[in-house]
Amino acid sequence: MQLRKCCNHPYIFPGIESEPFQLGEHLVESSGKLYLLDKLLAFLKQSGHKVLLFSQMTSMLDIVQDYLGYRGYSYERLDGSVRGEERFLAVNNFNSSEDTFIFLLSTKAGGQGLNLTSADTVIFLDSDFNPQNDLQAAARSHRIGQYRPVKIIRLLSKNTVEEIILKRAEKKLKLTNVVIEGGQFSSIKSMELSEELGDILKYGLQDLMNSDDSLYEKIDFEKVLGKTYESQWFSVDETQHVKVESNEDSEVKDNIYEFEGEDYSTATEKDKAVFEELLNDVLKLQGERSSRKDTKSFVELSFVKQKKRKQKDLTNEEKEELAKKREENKAKRIKMLEEKAKEKILKLWETHKYNSCKLELPSCLDNENPSFEVESDDEEQVSHINYVVGDVTNPRQVNQRDAIIVHCVDDSGYWGHGGLFSAINKHSKQPKEQYELAFKMKDLHLGDVHLINMQKTDFAIYVALIVVFSRDRNNQISPMLLNYLSTSLEKIHHLAKETGASVHLPRIGYNSPNFNWYGTERLIKKILADQKVPTYIYYYKKFTQINSSSTDQLTPHLATESNESKFHVKDSLPDIFSGLAVYFHGLNDLTEIRRLSRFVIAYDGEVDTSLTPDTTHVVTTSCGKRSLDYIPDSVKVVETGWIDECCKQEKLVSEDLFIVK
Repeated sequence: MQLRKCCNHPYIFPGIESEPFQLGEHLVESSGKLYLLDKLLAFLKQSGHKVLLFSQMTSMLDIVQDYLGYRGYSYERLDGSVRGEERFLAVNNFNSSEDTFIFLLSTKAGGQGLNLTSADTVIFLDSDFNPQNDLQAAARSHRIGQYRPVKIIRLLSKNTVEEIILKRAEKKLKLTNVVIEGGQFSSIKSMELSEELGDILKYGLQDLMNSDDSLYEKIDFEKVLGKTYESQWFSVDETQHVKVESNEDSEVKDNIYEFEGEDYSTATEKDKAVFEELLNDVLKLQGERSSRKDTKSFVELSFVKQKKRKQKDLTNEEKEELAKKREENKAKRIKMLEEKAKEKILKLWETHKYNSCKLELPSCLDNENPSFEVESDDEEQVSHINYVVGDVTNPRQVNQRDAIIVHCVDDSGYWGHGGLFSAINKHSKQPKEQYELAFKMKDLHLGDVHLINMQKTDFAIYVALIVVFSRDRNNQISPMLLNYLSTSLEKIHHLAKETGASVHLPRIGYNSPNFNWYGTERLIKKILADQKVPTYIYYYKKFTQINSSSTDQLTPHLATESNESKFHVKDSLPDIFSGLAVYFHGLNDLTEIRRLSRFVIAYDGEVDTSLTPDTTHVVTTSCGKRSLDYIPDSVKVVETGWIDECCKQEKLVSEDLFIVK
């Protein structure tokens, strides 16, 4: 493989091309094969042909791609890294556009399943050991619909391993014909593998040492390839091929490696002598480096018969230590890359004078804070979520505390329209601007919390943008990622604990199909409410009734349309609990408390987390009533069935049948 790389271009080897990398004539002058390709493509471009160029190595295609960009040739490319959609577009663009001159393909990826009949010239930069792969690749231009002659051109480096590869490929093709046509398999003689490998290394060494650095000055491609007219090759009959002169008594052998009676297909004595000289130089050089760590070269592995040293068996402790060192080195590399990326981002921030609003978790958490993983069974010690009907952008004032409004966003940097996006915009444009700027500054990641001061009154109102959704290339948004929601809520929890702020959330995922509201609510309760952070969840009630006064002012035509549209408007739930405040006490089933709380809020009532002067009803049991220290006379103590009966009849029923005695 290394010898094949040498035949293509020296820049395939890392570290050969001088840095910084710049396009120039050195791309062409550094490789005889690319120099010849440069002349050939100029001839084909002038003649109006379209070209398929195949190579075994994508690294060689990279170099050719740089060359085509330098020369200004239009091209398409297809290899194993190209996705299916881009593959179809590249093929379609090449076949439909006359401006696209050349199509770069890897022999394996571009050799099957393609119809490229718009090309009439195929160039192989290198050959495959399996000739069937090259035949498949060449057949891309011989598909149904091809009406022009096709010219197949193969570039070989003279006196190199590529001639041996071509020779072996021809032998395989002849072997295929013999087996398929006559079944004559046993008569084929094979060489020993070691001898073949030796010939590959030794072949052409004497010519390599004696070759000069001269390049082709002028080539008559019409004489070599044949004439072309109006972007088409002339079809060549068998009688028009160049005749090979030979003695009448000797039989003509179809072998390109025989010239003037001498066979150049195998390594000569001079080649072997040069190889031995090179081998001695390598061994001498290795002897001078004996102090360095012993590394086996390809010469030792393949051709120098040495006694293999027995590898030392490592103990379990040594294996563990070696694995530990590897992990440490890997961690160091990752840390170094992260530091470089961080420095790059900080430089970007400094250039644009950007200040991040992102919250970070404290490096050392307060030990007095209870763990989020443990929930208290004591009902008196556990706080509840306050469910409120209203607009979350107008949060309730709690003891003159600051308020934090939580809004869920994705990592695309796109600020939406409608809903909570528009509601926040009515109060302040700063959250939208900060969110979009954070994306441009590469400061927007899943699990981030960006805190923006939206309003300054007697108590500050902040908007906490939590990144819990991911948007892909197809503009499809993912479901809410609960692990990132948990991380974001923890950051908000520590901020609220430090500042004494209350947290206000919309009913996340409302009307979203297959949304896991139970898991979301459980996280909010565990991380915020159970940790004594005042937490409010808002149910936004839309106004569905049409204003009669505004309807009367409409023109008759518009008024008719408005009246007809009433048929499609769904009436809201009756406000049977309007003006009532319900406190749940002594109920052990948290699921039942949540269910009843939703009913109260849905029918325009309020749920208190403790007994207050504004409380109108206490929902409890007989045992729960006895545990209350004091109940005002104005407060009615009822059973849970009272709420169910009110919801069933959709009206406020009398409490007399449900009074707890």
